[in-house]
Amino acid sequence: MIKSLRFAALSLALLVASFAAPRAMQSASQDQKQDAKSSAAQTAAPQPGPEMEKLHFLLGSWDWDAEYLKSPMMPNGQKQKGWYKAQLGPGGFSLIADFDADSGDHHEIGHELISWDPAKNNYTTVIVGNGFPGAVVGEAHWEGDKFVTEYAFGDAHLRSVYSNIQANSTHMEDYYLAAGAPPTLIWKGEATKK
Repeated sequence: MIKSLRFAALSLALLVASFAAPRAMQSASQDQKQDAKSSAAQTAAPQPGPEMEKLHFLLGSWDWDAEYLKSPMMPNGQKQKGWYKAQLGPGGFSLIADFDADSGDHHEIGHELISWDPAKNNYTTVIVGNGFPGAVVGEAHWEGDKFVTEYAFGDAHLRSVYSNIQANSTHMEDYYLAAGAPPTLIWKGEATKK
């Protein structure tokens, strides 16, 4: 009798296990799939947002014809020719450019970096060049269809504006902002994509 009770208990346990095992395996399999999905979502590389896509108008090689207007900083004014070449940075999260400009007695060369900063809700720009030590850091944003960058050089402030942005051309202007005075246009130019 004890033998048959043990056999019956063992049979019952095996019967219960045979029904429970597939469910447990199915549940474990679902948990593994969910973990894999969650892990894949966590390890998926972030993608640049629409803010960087809006800067794609700058990509490529550009030539520009410009001029410094007569001002206290440039009493005689001066014509300038130059080029600008921009490409996407790593992962598409930045735009990296080289530039070269010749005004006859002044030759400017440098690099520019522009990247969207979600924490600030605007772009950060960094320029290094042969006309000044260190890096000039600025902030940029869109004002309607104009791309505007603002830089501070000590007490002086410069406002650069891209306007009339087309597929192969754009207009550029730089304004000098002194404390308490209205902005003064000091440079303007036309850029054409090669």
